This record gives sequence, C-alpha cells and structure tokens, in this order.
Amino acid sequence: MKLLTIIIPVYKVEAYIRKCLDSLIIDPESMQKMDVLIINDGTPDRSAEISREYTFRYPEVFRQIDKENGGHGSVWNLGVQEAWGKYIKFLDSDDWLENLDVMVRKLEQTDADLIITSNIAHCPGDVLWKLEIRDMEFDKVYDADRFDWLGNRSHGNYIFHHCAIYKTEMFRQYLPLFLEKQPYDDVILSAAPIIGAKTLVAWDLEVYHYLMDREGQSISDAVQMKNYDARARVYQSTVQFIEAHPIMDDTSTKKIYFDHKLPKLYRYGYRSPLDNFPYKLAKEKTREWDSWARKRHPQAQTKWARLYRLLPFPLYWLTYKAYMKGIDCYRKIKG
Repeated sequence: MKLLTIIIPVYKVEAYIRKCLDSLIIDPESMQKMDVLIINDGTPDRSAEISREYTFRYPEVFRQIDKENGGHGSVWNLGVQEAWGKYIKFLDSDDWLENLDVMVRKLEQTDADLIITSNIAHCPGDVLWKLEIRDMEFDKVYDADRFDWLGNRSHGNYIFHHCAIYKTEMFRQYLPLFLEKQPYDDVILSAAPIIGAKTLVAWDLEVYHYLMDREGQSISDAVQMKNYDARARVYQSTVQFIEAHPIMDDTSTKKIYFDHKLPKLYRYGYRSPLDNFPYKLAKEKTREWDSWARKRHPQAQTKWARLYRLLPFPLYWLTYKAYMKGIDCYRKIKG
C-alpha cells in the first residue's frame, strides 16, 4: 500500500499538463511512497500522450487509466476506487503542487482523516490571493465531532480539494460520491469530509497552486448563469447526501453545523433564479425548485421559501429586488 495517491483528471490541458506533473517529481525516497494516478477522460488533444511519458519514466510511481469521457466527477469516482494510497489528494491538471516532499513526510506521522493546508490562487502570470488557515492550531489533532465547524464556516474552502487531503477509506464508503457529466461536481466536498471525518489536523504548509480564469473554466459569472441548472442539481444532490447521512448525536458540532447549512442549501433555488434570469424565466426556475423542495422536505422552511409561498410571484420578485438593492446600498455606505 502506498502512502498517498494523487488523482489527476486529464482533458484538454495540453498547455498545462507538464507543469502539473513536473511539480510531482521530488526526491526519490518520497516519490516511492506516492501513487500518481492519471486518468485520461477521453481527451481529444495530446494531453494524455504527454502524461503517458511520465508513466514510462517513473513506472513505479505514475500510472495512467484511459476511459471514455464522463466528466470531472467520473474521474474522481474512479480515482477514489482505484487509489493505492492511504490518503488521496485531488489535483487538477492545470494546477500544481509545492512542498510535496514535506507533505509526504508529515503524512507518515499522522492518522487524521482530514488534513488541511494553505493554497495559492493565480491569475495567469500573477498571484491573486492566498487562502491561509486561521482559527486553528497547527499540528493539533481535532475531534471532528467537537470541532467548531459553524465558527469556521467563513473559511469553508478549507475542506475543498485545493486545501485538503482525505483518507481514502473515508470517501470510498460513499462511492459514487461525485455527480458525473456534471459541472460543479465538487460542491459535495462542502459536506462529505465533515460527515466522514472523525479527526482533522491543520498544517502550516503551502501546497496547492490553483490557476484561475483559464479559458473554459466553469467559475466565471457568464458560465455560472448559463449553468444554473447544473448548479441547482449539485445543490440538490448535496442536500440529499446530507439527509441520507444524518448526524445522530445531538451534541455533535457537526449536527449544529448542518442544522445551519441545510436551510441555506434549500434557499439557493429561491434566490439565485432572481439574480440570474429575466422575470419570466426566474418565475419558472423558482417554481421548479419549490416543487422539488416540497417533495423532498415539506417541512424545510427558510425565509425566502415562506415568502415565495405566501406572496404572488410579482410581489415576491419586487420584494427580493428591493432587498438586494438595500444590501447593495448598505455595502456602499460601509465600504
């Protein structure tokens, strides 16, 4: 068994894949403890041909699986299933790692289910920002049922793959965890690591470099509006995952956190359509969401769900727009 599996999806990243894979070439002793799993998701360019070179150069570390295109989530599901490591680290093939040798050595000294490190985001050519760990004591192993998840919710990106390393068995029990052929499949990482982890630890270590604003990424405002239906599906899937794995211990901080988070997930479809669509389409999308919410959890009530069900839609629309205008004015006054 290896110590760490790094799972790398490959699809249309010909210009970036060498930098990604070169960042994994570290000292031979540390490399031998790694399992670099490259998954070619049916890429039409030379990305997989380039990545295969590394399996020839480092056959005891790099391996490649070729599959038909199924999307990012399908790669992650397969990667978790096929991982040889005690831990997994997801690495997108246009990103890269640093301090990997230090990370491997520290992994040998821990048995925590969830490990958190810092990450650095880049626009092409420039450092954009660093997500640094706050409100946690480095190298302290926390009990996940007593950790202040709610107090740390403003730093929720800690548990997403840019910052996190996960124990493989923690995720394998949930397979298939990620939606396939679906943008924003990583939204489930806002819930699964919290539900699955028994222990967590933070390290004072910068590891992940995240390239933002690359053409074709699914984070721009225009793309997010276009993909509203996809985002709605991943929010619904996350709700279903949380409700399928309830925290039974009423004293657990996880339960407190999800009691707070679930209403916010349900709220998404009552507000986002009004932000993203003209009146007629917003009305249709909000009605679709409310129909799903009523069938899924009739008792799930949020302020916006109650208003939607109480008011005629024209009045609901005007109420929401006035509310958002007030919020904008408040921010301008404060800012």
